Amino acid sequence: MYTLAWTAAGSVLLWRSLPEVPRLPPEYLLFAALSVAGHLFFVLELPGDMRLSLQAILAPVWLYGWRAGPPLFFLTAPLVLRNSRDPLRTLLYFGNGSVWVAAAGALFEWMRPAPLDSFTWAGVAALLLSGCTFVAGNLVTAAVGRYLATGDLRLLRTRFLAQSALFVFAGYVPLASLLLLALHTGPAAAFLAVGVWLLTAVALKGLVETHRHNERLQEALRELERLAITDPLTGLWNRRHFVQVMAGELPRHARTGRSLSLLVVDLRSLKHINDAYGHETGDRALQLAAEVFRQRLRASDLAFRIGGDEFALLLPETGTAGALSLARDLVLLLAASVLDEAPTARLDATVGVATYPEHGQDPDSLVAAADAALYRAREQGTSVAAAAEPSLRELQDLPDSPHGL
Repeated sequence: MYTLAWTAAGSVLLWRSLPEVPRLPPEYLLFAALSVAGHLFFVLELPGDMRLSLQAILAPVWLYGWRAGPPLFFLTAPLVLRNSRDPLRTLLYFGNGSVWVAAAGALFEWMRPAPLDSFTWAGVAALLLSGCTFVAGNLVTAAVGRYLATGDLRLLRTRFLAQSALFVFAGYVPLASLLLLALHTGPAAAFLAVGVWLLTAVALKGLVETHRHNERLQEALRELERLAITDPLTGLWNRRHFVQVMAGELPRHARTGRSLSLLVVDLRSLKHINDAYGHETGDRALQLAAEVFRQRLRASDLAFRIGGDEFALLLPETGTAGALSLARDLVLLLAASVLDEAPTARLDATVGVATYPEHGQDPDSLVAAADAALYRAREQGTSVAAAAEPSLRELQDLPDSPHGL
């Protein structure tokens, strides 16, 4: 309905404009050719899948009146359909452009205080205001149309509209003004102005495409960085990211004076699942464990897969009591989880708990304390154990940690 309303308005303006076209001077064909060239060679993609074709549409309207504009939008509508393959988008382009170019032309005719071949500040103001009317109206109408088609609210944000309006204004108003002045100067100046228009169009297209390619490159680099610190099987952070986060979290908690707890989780039943049901089922067991962690942990907690069947859970601003409570919950939740591929299999886990600063004051010692607690839980036949405050002798007697940083 939105598109059809604009199309109906544009059709009325076209119907009123067509009788005037045969009376226009031959130079009007130059603007028709520039409009076609703009859609064939100089279509720019703006954010939000907005598209801008560099056509000198304002110059003929300033020269010959508002009726010179709608026929050019009708002429180039098939090219928009060719580029977008979207009939509704093409109809909105025709109706939207026709309405706002007519509004800009009517405003210019009303404001123009003197003939076009004489320079006045009032004439410059008429050019600027009519150009702003066309740019703002055209852009907002198109953005609303794209929002209705995609549901993307970013298209209606003030910042996006302001940035796009500045770009569209730069691509339309100065070049159209240059063509206007050149046609009043003489044929040589007109040819020069057309050359400037072509060079500017090429430069703007190159600028926009370079910016778009740079954005895609940055997105690809961000994705590569994410993949480099993510475990591909579970989607949790990997060991590399665990080392990086530990190096940053301990100094932060040292500044705030708050506790930080580390849970080292050993999914001890994974070997039995792999042997009895196959490695695909074992992979599903690891994924199921990761799902349990994501559902139970807070948004501020971090989960890592640091080994084949081992996970590390980092709990900011959490003391030993809270960490032990969470560890027991996780053991119960894992044991209650059911693998569709192996309904009788259990996800049995052992958890070692260590807390900064009482169990370790640097990443290596904190991980060693959590590992020691894990070994103690295994030896005692329990599921959860917390690290004790180590003496110097105990630290020297600890086995080398497989998780040491």
